[in-house]
Amino acid sequence: MLLYCIIAAVSATSIIALGILIFRIAFPTILAYPWIVPPKNSRLRKREKDMTVVFAGSFNPPHRGHFAMIRYLAERFGRVICCIGVNPNKKYDVTPQTRAQILREMLSGGGDRSCCNNVQVKVVTGYIWRYAKTQNAALFFRGIRTWSADGPEERHLQILNSWGPLLLGPVWPLKTIFLEGDPRYLDVSSTLVRRICADGRRRRTHRRDDDGGDKGGGGSNADDELTRLVPECVVEKVSEAYG
Repeated sequence: MLLYCIIAAVSATSIIALGILIFRIAFPTILAYPWIVPPKNSRLRKREKDMTVVFAGSFNPPHRGHFAMIRYLAERFGRVICCIGVNPNKKYDVTPQTRAQILREMLSGGGDRSCCNNVQVKVVTGYIWRYAKTQNAALFFRGIRTWSADGPEERHLQILNSWGPLLLGPVWPLKTIFLEGDPRYLDVSSTLVRRICADGRRRRTHRRDDDGGDKGGGGSNADDELTRLVPECVVEKVSEAYG
């Protein structure tokens, strides 16, 4: 009888857990802009200030849209870890370590330097959810432009981050929250930044050829365009890494 009760309890718990995961995937939590911060002296705000959250992305490269999201998370939560995943079997045009350094410089030099003192940038080999568990993270954030634009790809990652921990942990997966971008930066993307850097490189190459090897000029227009997309403090770094 006791064994039957134990089996029944385990089965019921498994069914409930399965239902929770299916619900999370079917009805993702999306924070639309303007992003809400709980009242300063509320219990929720105090509880969130004791939380560690993970903000995962390729940051290839980081831009003003990323910066706005990170500032919001830093204001709301006690500790924010920006994670850049790395596959040791993959070759990157710009290494995760270089991207991490650009992001660190952006956070330390992009406007109010005190706003991101509680933010760390980490390059993570392996599953980011596993690293997040070692840091006692409470929530897992992903930045998106809009759900309609990025939802299909993000849902695939959400499924992996939901079932991976159960199958490989086995641990209970962190809840994923999708942070929709500030409308001011919806036209800003890492792809656009890379394209501008590549165009600047081509212009410099053509100018050198036209000038018979003269290395001067050609990059200022690209840098001017980049200033709209990334904080000024990292324009040179981004141009150098991607151009």
